[in-house]
Amino acid sequence: MTGNFPRVDIYIPSRDKDEYYTAAENSIREYTKTPFNLIEAVGPRSITGNRNAGLKSSTADFVASLDADCVITQADWLDKMLETLLSADNIGLVGCKIVMFDGKVFSAGTGSNWRPYCYGEEDKGQREFVEEVSGVSANCLLYRRGILDYDERFIGGNGLEDSDYCIRLRKKGYRVMYDGRVKVVHKKYPKDKTPFFWNHLYFHLKHPTTIFTQYRKP
Repeated sequence: MTGNFPRVDIYIPSRDKDEYYTAAENSIREYTKTPFNLIEAVGPRSITGNRNAGLKSSTADFVASLDADCVITQADWLDKMLETLLSADNIGLVGCKIVMFDGKVFSAGTGSNWRPYCYGEEDKGQREFVEEVSGVSANCLLYRRGILDYDERFIGGNGLEDSDYCIRLRKKGYRVMYDGRVKVVHKKYPKDKTPFFWNHLYFHLKHPTTIFTQYRKP
């Protein structure tokens, strides 16, 4: 099936080409069997700025991104994500299952309460299927290029720019898909943030209904 898929641009949004970047790049080169072109999105910008730099540098119809602190671990990752993206014309974005280096789930798609499914659970193969979701983690994504840019008013890591992107994408009539058949390993936990730091405040001001769904008791 690999030969039937279109060529994809892949980029790693990062401020520097450090040891994490090198590991991410090496994993892409080792495990990606689908034809791809590695483009650069490195510079002293915010993470959202580097995400946009990659999207704007791409000349392909489809572009994938892998965060610098993550690694690919399976050879069919891009084949499977392309299969999901190409299954319908109104699918704009595909994410995957993110598992931490210690074996705990970081994200298995995001629910309507804007919390990641299975967060903190030991990975036992749960949610390894394809499903439409409210959002996906930006750690590893496959885009239909040319639809949206990221809002660069989100700053720092763990910035909710991915949730904002998914909300705006869905408002434009595109579907967001989670492909749990693909698993990516996250090599470090993001720094803890309080609910009152800037990105949370900005996100809820921009999307007021989310505050009621995210913080209400189950």
